[in-house]
Amino acid sequence: MSKHSIIVPALAAAALIAGCSTWGTQEPPPNPNAPKVSRSDAVTNTGRKSVVVSVHMKKEFPDACMLGMTVTNNLDVKVTNLSIRLTAYISGNVKYDAITRNFTEVKPTESQYREATFTQIKCSEIDFIGVTDPGRCAIGADMNRFTAAPGDCAKFVDVAISPQITIRKVSQPKVEAVDDVSALPSG
Repeated sequence: MSKHSIIVPALAAAALIAGCSTWGTQEPPPNPNAPKVSRSDAVTNTGRKSVVVSVHMKKEFPDACMLGMTVTNNLDVKVTNLSIRLTAYISGNVKYDAITRNFTEVKPTESQYREATFTQIKCSEIDFIGVTDPGRCAIGADMNRFTAAPGDCAKFVDVAISPQITIRKVSQPKVEAVDDVSALPSG
């Protein structure tokens, strides 16, 4: 056997071992379009018996803002259904977009997680998120979809302060009934 026939496989093996020792340990280059994700602990209690809404995750995309929220039931009764409307307000107190999320069958002391994505807007462009109640809830035995009106469910809901985005309850405009049909516009 010649000297070259031993050296060539030995060099090939050394190169393979050296190459394998760093294989897979190098970080890939960062993706400039990857969303920036920030998280905090969910707030589950505000000190009173209520349903607590806590935004504790924010994903910032180049053209969208995703929020992750948890609803925790601190009431003594099951929340069969609760709808929460999140409205993104931009500067000047202008409503930009609204998203409704539903939470169902939340037993006392339990929580549920949902996400809401506002598209065509960056998180930094949102001044605050307003939380309202579209009047679709079933809480306990007395409040259900036939007895609840917009704003009725809000008295059971506390909105926790979030380090991710400014969020607060906003007052629900009352729908006024029209008694006189002739007052309606014709068309």
